[in-house]
Amino acid sequence: MKKIAFFVAAAALLASCTKWENKSTEFKVTGVWTGINQQVNIQALPFLDSTSTQSTTFMEANFMDNGGLTIDSAGTRMDSLGWAIKNDTILVLKGLDLGIEIPGGTGGVGSSDVNFIIKTLEQDAFTFRTDTNLTVTVPGVPIPLSIDIAQIQRWGK
Repeated sequence: MKKIAFFVAAAALLASCTKWENKSTEFKVTGVWTGINQQVNIQALPFLDSTSTQSTTFMEANFMDNGGLTIDSAGTRMDSLGWAIKNDTILVLKGLDLGIEIPGGTGGVGSSDVNFIIKTLEQDAFTFRTDTNLTVTVPGVPIPLSIDIAQIQRWGK
């Protein structure tokens, strides 16, 4: 009888210790991540070709299991969003304000859901990227200006 009880307990323990690689993408993303850096590439050829990398080690992102996301910097809540996983390869940030102003006073890109492609998702590394294309008409320029923006976020645990 003791052998049967031991076998059942061991089987339950093994079942609960499933490898991290076999867990769902939602499970892997959930938790507190610390910023490494954010890279933004902007191209509006032939006028602009820029890459900027900013350290974000002072930031923490808490991907909560209820779909909430808070981003804190030095103890101050910077943003409160939502998140979801689509097709195991797309991270959707809900209510994200990209803060991009369009030249010529035509406004900016407001708060919306933004799809990021998950590039790396390991136990201690999380990298995701989004690409945006804007077409802007600038007074005095005869053709519309095409602006390509790539944002790459790198986080670690």
